[in-house]
Amino acid sequence: MKRHFIGIAFIFVLMCSAFAENLVVQHVKIRRHRGEEKRVLVDKVGVLTFDDSAKKLTFKDDAGDKFDLNYDDISKVSFEVTTHMRGGALSQLVGGIPGAIIAGQHVNDYWMYVAPNAGKGEPFLMEIQKESSDKVIEKAKAVFAERATVAEFAEKGTEIKKDLLKDLQSKHDAKANKSDHPLPELKPDKALIVVVCPPLAARYEGMGNQVKLHANDHVIAVNRMGTYTFAYLDPGKYLLASQSENANGFEIQLEAGKDYYFLQNTFQGSWKGQTALSRNTKELVTYEMDGAYLSDWKRKGEAK
Repeated sequence: MKRHFIGIAFIFVLMCSAFAENLVVQHVKIRRHRGEEKRVLVDKVGVLTFDDSAKKLTFKDDAGDKFDLNYDDISKVSFEVTTHMRGGALSQLVGGIPGAIIAGQHVNDYWMYVAPNAGKGEPFLMEIQKESSDKVIEKAKAVFAERATVAEFAEKGTEIKKDLLKDLQSKHDAKANKSDHPLPELKPDKALIVVVCPPLAARYEGMGNQVKLHANDHVIAVNRMGTYTFAYLDPGKYLLASQSENANGFEIQLEAGKDYYFLQNTFQGSWKGQTALSRNTKELVTYEMDGAYLSDWKRKGEAK
């Protein structure tokens, strides 16, 4: 009888230990397609769980919808910093001075990109709040080992005096093309630039003021929220600057036959939206591009 109770106690301790290893993260935002026929990406807030006892990654949103994925069915988990507007669409709803105060604060959270094995579903993107990011990254590394990575780039967006942009006064037409969705291809003698301007919320796709991308002396891309575009540049050193009410960017050396991926992040400004340029992974930017519309843009007075 004594051995029986010892055995039960041992099993109980093991179960408690396994449960204690589970990580439950509140206020996680998942970013996925609205539906099979809907290109736009929508955000839902919920709870992310690393369920070690079941060997599953699970997410349950505030509406009660839930999905899970076996640890063994995940091929890659990638983290990278995201700089975004505090409150996002909330600040737009609040409006006025309180909304501007919310929006004026920049937040550094982490994107968590999850890629399942072939045949096990579509990739998905989560946003992990800064205060939870260290725990989530540490847990992902423990669970997925070499399958979990943290992407870092030397290029960091800093404020640039707009007067230094020689193409500042150029005027452009830009609208969202909701019919065509071309994908860029590499060229052996050119550097490929892909840039997406994520919307604050799905309802703002194709809206807002123009956000231009300057490469040295010329504008090479013009977006609005929820659009993407791409360009080809000769190899060399460039000052890339995202410009709206302000200008933000960095210097970068571009090589022929290689591709480079960027986000034009948007923030509340005094008169119109501000912007910050970030270099990101191909996985993240192409995920955002898949949920965005092509930007049809041209200089005013010029043919497309």
